[in-house]
Amino acid sequence: MSIFSGCPGAVSIREAEPEDIQCTKCGAEVEIWSDELTARCTSCGTSVSREQGPTCIDWCSFAEECVGTEKYQRLKGEEPAQENE
Repeated sequence: MSIFSGCPGAVSIREAEPEDIQCTKCGAEVEIWSDELTARCTSCGTSVSREQGPTCIDWCSFAEECVGTEKYQRLKGEEPAQENE
């Protein structure tokens, strides 16, 4: 068991919660999770994004270990590493 359990700033990434934002095209409410950058409007199909300020992903050297490689890469806009087949 590791004594490293992550920082409080990464809670919204590790333990994602939904929030509603307004679609910029049709005005419908769109559910987006705290660990997502974009979501698709179910009413009109528009891709909408929520405002996100700097997070620990941007500066912490332990961020990938803390939130997990998959979420880290997705939030940084990186392609996940492919396993050798």
